[in-house]
Amino acid sequence: MATTLASLPAIDRRSSGAPQQGAEAALGQVYVARHGQTESNLLRRYAGYSSEPLTKTGRSQMGALAAQLARCGIAEIWTSAVTRARESARLVSQVLSVPVRVDPRLNELRMGPWEGLTEAQVADRFADAYALWCTLPDRLALDGRETLAVVAARVTAALSDAASRPRPVLLMTHVAPLRVAVLHTLGLPLRLYKRVHVPNGDCVRVDRERREVCPFGEDRSLRRRLNLALAEPEGLVA
Repeated sequence: MATTLASLPAIDRRSSGAPQQGAEAALGQVYVARHGQTESNLLRRYAGYSSEPLTKTGRSQMGALAAQLARCGIAEIWTSAVTRARESARLVSQVLSVPVRVDPRLNELRMGPWEGLTEAQVADRFADAYALWCTLPDRLALDGRETLAVVAARVTAALSDAASRPRPVLLMTHVAPLRVAVLHTLGLPLRLYKRVHVPNGDCVRVDRERREVCPFGEDRSLRRRLNLALAEPEGLVA
């Protein structure tokens, strides 16, 4: 069952204050960000639900993101319950002076037997499953591991709730939830999962009313590039 916002515990409650002059507040718009860099990201390791903190670079990424978001009228931050996302949300909230709530619907994809392993280790120990993950990720199903469809269901519910708020919300999450949020909004299949590039500290602006997603700070939609990927032959994607 999806967790409702009313049931989510606040981890940081500050006065949100008024948006700065020129803020781009708009009903239906949600900002979705990936947490800052961790050591696992550098090692290409599936960190899953580990409690590792951000690196120094990761903390700097969040400072830069907060500065860029300062004039967007963000009223609140909803974050994954995983440590690296919560730390990222807290760093941004300290700059924006807005409250933070934990929403488990934004948690990273549960990796099951892959959690804690590097990509190279997974490729060696789970060769067939890893090959499927790299070509048709939406078809992979392993015991103890969430499918992309399951992740999409919980993440898009959170996205819909955030879009109904009177002022913009920032969702602090992970690579898998962000990718499926982009694809769902654009009405594109989950098999394009690997085509959505999401560096640490990256952010997109989701317009639910127009069903568009733009890289933060840009007006160009991601739709055209991802539509081009639909026409490409299926194959290995790093």
